[in-house]
Amino acid sequence: MTPPEQIVLDNVCKQFGAFQALKNVSLTVAKGQKLVVCGPSGSGKSTMIRCINGLETHDSGRITVNDVVLEGERSSIAVRREVGMVFQSFNLFPHLTVLKNLMLAQRLVRKKDKAAARDTAMTYLTRVRIADQADKYPSQLSGGQQQRVAIARALCMNPQVMLFDEPTSALDPEMISEVLDVMSDLARDGMTMVCVTHEMGFARSVADKIIFMDAGEIVEAAAPEDFFSKPKSERARQFLGQILSH
Repeated sequence: MTPPEQIVLDNVCKQFGAFQALKNVSLTVAKGQKLVVCGPSGSGKSTMIRCINGLETHDSGRITVNDVVLEGERSSIAVRREVGMVFQSFNLFPHLTVLKNLMLAQRLVRKKDKAAARDTAMTYLTRVRIADQADKYPSQLSGGQQQRVAIARALCMNPQVMLFDEPTSALDPEMISEVLDVMSDLARDGMTMVCVTHEMGFARSVADKIIFMDAGEIVEAAAPEDFFSKPKSERARQFLGQILSH
Protein backbone atom coordinates (compact mmCIF):
# COMPACT_ATOMS: atom_id res chain seq x y z
CA MET A 1 0.00 0.00 0.00
CA THR A 2 1.43 3.37 -1.06
CA PRO A 3 1.88 5.80 1.87
CA PRO A 4 -0.16 9.02 1.62
CA GLU A 5 1.45 12.20 0.34
CA GLN A 6 2.10 14.66 3.16
CA ILE A 7 3.67 17.49 1.14
CA VAL A 8 2.83 18.38 -2.46
CA LEU A 9 4.29 21.34 -4.36
CA ASP A 10 2.83 21.98 -7.81
CA ASN A 11 4.56 24.57 -10.03
CA VAL A 12 5.44 26.83 -7.11
CA CYS A 13 7.01 30.21 -7.92
CA LYS A 14 8.36 32.87 -5.58
CA GLN A 15 9.93 36.25 -6.35
CA PHE A 16 11.71 38.79 -4.17
CA GLY A 17 11.56 41.95 -6.27
CA ALA A 18 13.29 41.18 -9.56
CA PHE A 19 14.90 38.00 -8.16
CA GLN A 20 13.05 34.77 -8.88
CA ALA A 21 13.83 32.51 -5.92
CA LEU A 22 11.64 29.56 -7.03
CA LYS A 23 10.77 28.68 -10.63
CA ASN A 24 7.94 26.17 -11.15
CA VAL A 25 9.06 23.85 -8.34
CA SER A 26 7.09 20.60 -8.12
CA LEU A 27 7.70 17.72 -5.70
CA THR A 28 5.92 15.29 -3.40
CA VAL A 29 6.96 13.90 -0.03
CA ALA A 30 5.16 10.78 1.18
CA LYS A 31 4.47 9.91 4.81
CA GLY A 32 7.65 8.58 6.39
CA GLN A 33 9.88 9.75 3.54
CA LYS A 34 13.24 11.42 4.17
CA LEU A 35 14.00 14.08 1.57
CA VAL A 36 17.36 15.86 1.54
CA VAL A 37 17.60 19.13 -0.41
CA CYS A 38 21.03 20.33 -1.45
CA GLY A 39 22.54 22.85 -3.85
CA PRO A 40 24.67 26.00 -3.90
CA SER A 41 23.87 29.12 -1.87
CA GLY A 42 21.03 31.13 -3.37
CA SER A 43 19.53 28.13 -5.15
CA GLY A 44 16.12 28.46 -3.44
CA LYS A 45 16.44 25.67 -0.85
CA SER A 46 15.59 27.74 2.24
CA THR A 47 12.89 29.68 0.39
CA MET A 48 11.22 26.41 -0.60
CA ILE A 49 11.25 25.01 2.92
CA ARG A 50 9.92 28.31 4.34
CA CYS A 51 7.10 28.25 1.78
CA ILE A 52 6.19 24.70 2.87
CA ASN A 53 5.77 26.00 6.43
CA GLY A 54 3.90 29.12 5.38
CA LEU A 55 6.68 31.40 6.64
CA GLU A 56 7.01 32.76 3.10
CA THR A 57 4.01 33.24 0.83
CA HIS A 58 4.45 31.69 -2.61
CA ASP A 59 3.37 33.83 -5.57
CA SER A 60 1.84 31.13 -7.75
CA GLY A 61 1.36 27.39 -7.89
CA ARG A 62 -0.06 25.26 -5.11
CA ILE A 63 1.30 23.86 -1.84
CA THR A 64 -0.56 21.21 0.15
CA VAL A 65 0.70 20.01 3.55
CA ASN A 66 -1.18 17.29 5.46
CA ASP A 67 -4.20 17.89 3.16
CA VAL A 68 -4.25 21.62 3.98
CA VAL A 69 -3.85 23.94 0.97
CA LEU A 70 -1.64 26.90 1.87
CA GLU A 71 -3.61 30.02 0.99
CA GLY A 72 -3.64 32.80 3.54
CA GLU A 73 -2.79 33.19 7.21
CA ARG A 74 -5.38 30.78 8.62
CA SER A 75 -4.09 27.87 6.56
CA SER A 76 -0.48 28.77 7.43
CA ILE A 77 -1.30 28.58 11.14
CA ALA A 78 -3.04 25.22 10.63
CA VAL A 79 0.00 23.85 8.81
CA ARG A 80 2.49 25.13 11.40
CA ARG A 81 0.54 23.39 14.18
CA GLU A 82 1.45 20.04 12.59
CA VAL A 83 4.88 20.82 11.14
CA GLY A 84 8.05 21.18 13.20
CA MET A 85 10.75 23.53 11.92
CA VAL A 86 14.39 23.70 12.96
CA PHE A 87 16.42 26.67 11.71
CA GLN A 88 20.13 27.49 11.37
CA SER A 89 19.82 29.74 14.43
CA PHE A 90 18.32 28.08 17.46
CA ASN A 91 15.63 30.71 18.19
CA LEU A 92 15.41 29.80 21.86
CA PHE A 93 14.08 32.30 24.38
CA PRO A 94 17.20 33.40 26.32
CA HIS A 95 15.28 34.40 29.46
CA LEU A 96 13.65 30.96 29.85
CA THR A 97 15.26 27.73 31.01
CA VAL A 98 15.54 24.85 28.57
CA LEU A 99 12.56 23.16 30.22
CA LYS A 100 10.40 26.29 30.02
CA ASN A 101 11.39 26.81 26.36
CA LEU A 102 9.95 23.36 25.66
CA MET A 103 6.81 23.86 27.74
CA LEU A 104 5.78 27.27 26.36
CA ALA A 105 4.16 26.33 23.03
CA GLN A 106 2.61 23.19 24.53
CA ARG A 107 0.83 25.37 27.08
CA LEU A 108 -0.16 28.17 24.67
CA VAL A 109 -0.98 26.20 21.51
CA ARG A 110 -1.81 22.68 22.66
CA LYS A 111 -3.42 23.97 25.92
CA LYS A 112 -1.68 21.30 28.00
CA ASP A 113 -1.59 21.62 31.76
CA LYS A 114 1.75 22.32 33.40
CA ALA A 115 2.45 18.74 34.53
CA ALA A 116 1.67 17.20 31.13
CA ALA A 117 3.78 19.81 29.33
CA ARG A 118 6.67 19.16 31.69
CA ASP A 119 6.43 15.38 31.21
CA THR A 120 6.46 15.77 27.43
CA ALA A 121 9.40 18.19 27.61
CA MET A 122 11.45 15.80 29.72
CA THR A 123 10.58 12.89 27.40
CA TYR A 124 12.03 14.72 24.41
CA LEU A 125 15.01 16.17 26.26
CA THR A 126 15.84 12.57 27.16
CA ARG A 127 15.32 11.60 23.52
CA VAL A 128 17.89 14.17 22.34
CA ARG A 129 20.22 13.19 25.22
CA ILE A 130 20.27 16.39 27.24
CA ALA A 131 17.75 15.79 30.03
CA ASP A 132 20.47 16.85 32.49
CA GLN A 133 20.44 20.37 30.99
CA ALA A 134 16.73 21.04 31.66
CA ASP A 135 17.24 23.76 34.27
CA LYS A 136 19.97 25.65 32.45
CA TYR A 137 19.51 28.72 30.27
CA PRO A 138 20.37 28.61 26.54
CA SER A 139 23.48 30.76 27.03
CA GLN A 140 24.90 28.07 29.32
CA LEU A 141 24.77 25.43 26.56
CA SER A 142 27.01 24.71 23.58
CA GLY A 143 25.69 25.36 20.08
CA GLY A 144 25.12 21.66 19.52
CA GLN A 145 23.16 21.38 22.75
CA GLN A 146 21.06 24.43 21.86
CA GLN A 147 20.21 22.93 18.48
CA ARG A 148 19.18 19.68 20.17
CA VAL A 149 16.93 21.73 22.47
CA ALA A 150 15.39 23.32 19.36
CA ILE A 151 14.72 19.87 17.89
CA ALA A 152 13.19 18.66 21.17
CA ARG A 153 11.00 21.77 21.31
CA ALA A 154 9.64 21.01 17.86
CA LEU A 155 9.02 17.36 18.77
CA CYS A 156 7.06 18.38 21.87
CA MET A 157 4.27 19.56 19.54
CA ASN A 158 3.94 16.03 18.12
CA PRO A 159 4.45 17.16 14.51
CA GLN A 160 3.52 15.04 11.52
CA VAL A 161 6.43 16.48 9.51
CA MET A 162 9.84 17.90 10.49
CA LEU A 163 11.59 20.53 8.36
CA PHE A 164 15.29 21.28 8.88
CA ASP A 165 16.88 24.37 7.30
CA GLU A 166 20.66 23.80 7.41
CA PRO A 167 20.50 22.90 11.13
CA THR A 168 24.27 22.34 11.46
CA SER A 169 25.60 25.27 9.43
CA ALA A 170 26.07 27.52 12.48
CA LEU A 171 27.82 24.85 14.55
CA ASP A 172 31.47 24.14 15.20
CA PRO A 173 32.61 20.93 13.44
CA GLU A 174 32.83 18.88 16.63
CA MET A 175 29.17 19.67 17.46
CA ILE A 176 27.73 18.72 14.08
CA SER A 177 27.71 14.97 14.64
CA GLU A 178 25.67 15.19 17.87
CA VAL A 179 22.86 17.00 16.00
CA LEU A 180 23.05 14.67 12.98
CA ASP A 181 22.86 11.67 15.32
CA VAL A 182 19.57 12.97 16.74
CA MET A 183 18.23 13.58 13.23
CA SER A 184 19.27 10.07 12.19
CA ASP A 185 17.38 8.65 15.17
CA LEU A 186 14.26 10.52 14.07
CA ALA A 187 14.64 9.18 10.55
CA ARG A 188 14.91 5.61 11.83
CA ASP A 189 11.72 6.12 13.84
CA GLY A 190 9.79 6.91 10.65
CA MET A 191 9.39 10.70 10.91
CA THR A 192 8.60 12.45 7.63
CA MET A 193 11.55 14.80 7.12
CA VAL A 194 12.69 17.46 4.66
CA CYS A 195 16.28 18.49 5.35
CA VAL A 196 18.19 21.30 3.67
CA THR A 197 21.81 20.41 4.36
CA HIS A 198 25.35 20.26 2.99
CA GLU A 199 26.15 17.23 5.17
CA MET A 200 26.53 14.69 2.38
CA GLY A 201 27.44 11.79 4.67
CA PHE A 202 24.12 12.29 6.47
CA ALA A 203 22.32 12.59 3.13
CA ARG A 204 23.84 9.37 1.84
CA SER A 205 22.92 7.37 4.96
CA VAL A 206 19.47 8.79 5.79
CA ALA A 207 17.76 10.12 2.64
CA ASP A 208 15.25 8.17 0.57
CA LYS A 209 15.55 10.83 -2.13
CA ILE A 210 17.88 13.73 -2.82
CA ILE A 211 16.75 16.92 -4.52
CA PHE A 212 19.45 19.08 -6.09
CA MET A 213 18.44 22.71 -6.66
CA ASP A 214 20.15 25.48 -8.58
CA ALA A 215 18.92 28.95 -9.59
CA GLY A 216 15.47 28.33 -8.10
CA GLU A 217 14.81 25.09 -9.94
CA ILE A 218 14.93 21.39 -9.14
CA VAL A 219 17.71 20.24 -11.44
CA GLU A 220 17.84 16.65 -10.29
CA ALA A 221 15.86 14.25 -8.07
CA ALA A 222 17.35 10.83 -7.40
CA ALA A 223 17.95 8.07 -4.89
CA PRO A 224 21.15 8.72 -2.89
CA GLU A 225 23.18 5.93 -4.55
CA ASP A 226 22.33 7.31 -8.01
CA PHE A 227 22.90 10.93 -7.07
CA PHE A 228 26.34 10.29 -5.60
CA SER A 229 27.57 7.70 -8.10
CA LYS A 230 26.11 9.01 -11.37
CA PRO A 231 24.58 12.49 -11.17
CA LYS A 232 22.83 13.31 -14.43
CA SER A 233 23.44 17.06 -14.63
CA GLU A 234 26.70 18.90 -15.03
CA ARG A 235 25.66 21.35 -12.31
CA ALA A 236 25.18 18.50 -9.81
CA ARG A 237 28.55 16.99 -10.80
CA GLN A 238 30.28 20.33 -10.19
CA PHE A 239 28.51 20.78 -6.83
CA LEU A 240 29.47 17.30 -5.62
CA GLY A 241 33.03 17.78 -6.85
CA GLN A 242 33.37 20.92 -4.77
CA ILE A 243 31.60 19.75 -1.63
CA LEU A 244 33.11 16.26 -1.45
CA SER A 245 36.66 17.55 -2.00
CA HIS A 246 36.54 19.57 1.26
